[in-house]
Amino acid sequence: MRTYKLILLGLLPLMLAMAGCGGGGGTTATTSSSGSGGSGGGTTQNVATMIVDAGPSGVNSVDIPYITVTICYPGSTSACQTFDHIEVDTGSYGFRILADAQDTSGNPFSLSLPAETDSSSNTLAECTQFVDGYSWGPLATADISIAGEYAGSVPIQEIGDPTVSGESSFPAVPTACSGTGKSEDTVTAFGANGILGVGPFVHDCGSGCATSASNGIYYTCPAGNSCIGSALATTLQTTNPVADFQADNNGVIIELPSISSSGAATVTGSLVFGIDTQSDNALNSQNVLYANSDGDVTTDFNGQSLPYSLFDTGSNAYYFNDSSIPQCTSSTLAGWFCPGSTIQLTATNYAVNSSGAQTGASSTVTLDVGDANTLFSNGDTAYDNIAASSGNQSAFCPTGSSNCSFDFGLPFFFGRNVYIAISGANTSAGLGPFYAY
Repeated sequence: MRTYKLILLGLLPLMLAMAGCGGGGGTTATTSSSGSGGSGGGTTQNVATMIVDAGPSGVNSVDIPYITVTICYPGSTSACQTFDHIEVDTGSYGFRILADAQDTSGNPFSLSLPAETDSSSNTLAECTQFVDGYSWGPLATADISIAGEYAGSVPIQEIGDPTVSGESSFPAVPTACSGTGKSEDTVTAFGANGILGVGPFVHDCGSGCATSASNGIYYTCPAGNSCIGSALATTLQTTNPVADFQADNNGVIIELPSISSSGAATVTGSLVFGIDTQSDNALNSQNVLYANSDGDVTTDFNGQSLPYSLFDTGSNAYYFNDSSIPQCTSSTLAGWFCPGSTIQLTATNYAVNSSGAQTGASSTVTLDVGDANTLFSNGDTAYDNIAASSGNQSAFCPTGSSNCSFDFGLPFFFGRNVYIAISGANTSAGLGPFYAY
């Protein structure tokens, strides 16, 4: 059992990310996308194979979806590397690569990508904060290719890169960043070779970071000096590559099959790019839930209205508060729910407008919560019924409430096609941001 982060504090009003354990055994569930090769002549191959497994060597993850991504020096077709086990995260925005990642040929990450700099030619860096830790590294630009999609000169983060722009040692991590918990600057600590944030926004911070130097995310790092907080134009901020694709750039679909209630050794699904852009990504008659300006919807659960709820593949369980469900007694499973036998819960999700007011559209869903201790003993890597307490959420609730969010993590996605439309992008259901399933 190990601690596992996957929620970006700076980007989501969220709570707690916890542990998962994985391994072999069980059965393998698979699915084939309706558009494995696009929609016919002249269309882009817009489907990437997505797997849920134990992750890179030494990681041993649970309920984490991964894809393969190729990154290149901007404008080059030869200075490129392809990496598998890039985590797919609908709760964050932008591409990040770990400096100690190995590509699919077993070679270490070696691309000398052009560093992003400020007007004084100082290197720019980012502090990516999670619930239980942080990742630190410089910003750079790269070309990104996934399946048949391409985005050129995208701002990315190189997590844990010790050398930038000829410096022998990258400046030390600012205390304001390192004070958020443990460092997650290696593949084994991070749980992936990189992360692809494909949530419902283009930039990972937006206008707030463009106007305020004390945003806690972006820093400028003069050579030989400490890094200091910096405002950063949105054009330089880490960017959701999907928004920069030449086609199929208005959102994504997460497609995962149903699995056994006892778990699965591995699962194969699809990450589909675009909504209503090809025959394989039509929105059809799914429930559409518009989100507020933070990408959240309102969930009614257990007699409470939770206005900062979301659908997040980067969370490896359902996270919510319910004092009536017993928690596991083992210290290694602290916070996980262990009800003994499987229980079924009901929650109703409501569409909202940009300010968070409900608009009338709703969807009631049922979810199973199994006994985490029993399930994890199976040694599988995929479960559709693991859940944990989100604890005191007051730090994330603008109202100061101790409970304001229901996190529909990866278990929610099994057996569903979940659409995530990017803010301001057009679809047959109107402009994003919205979720549909």
